[in-house]
Amino acid sequence: MPAKILQDAKEALESVNANQLIKIYAAKFLFEDTSSREQITDRISLKKYFQQLFALPQVSFTDIRIIEADQFAVIEWTWGGVKRSTGEPFRVRGVSVMELAENRITRESIYYDPRPALS
Repeated sequence: MPAKILQDAKEALESVNANQLIKIYAAKFLFEDTSSREQITDRISLKKYFQQLFALPQVSFTDIRIIEADQFAVIEWTWGGVKRSTGEPFRVRGVSVMELAENRITRESIYYDPRPALS
């Protein structure tokens, strides 16, 4: 049942916990950040990706909404923090589209506009 893994993903995002987040991925997976065109297929690189993201000043993930089916899910989220360059707060809405198998994420593609966080 996907509900537990999706709840685990929600809790890991809300607590910005990279270690918890990478546990929900299958042994073989694809993580795709469509905005940066980055593709990750190993846990070490995925953990580094999340650690860098979560290290941003006052980073948070809120307004998380899960839409699920048997083999896929969509998670809407709002990413917020403070720009290092200006000290101004930012908020970015995004979505993760996930393929699920055997209670794990086998593929995740994230879609968002990074400009508010970078400008």
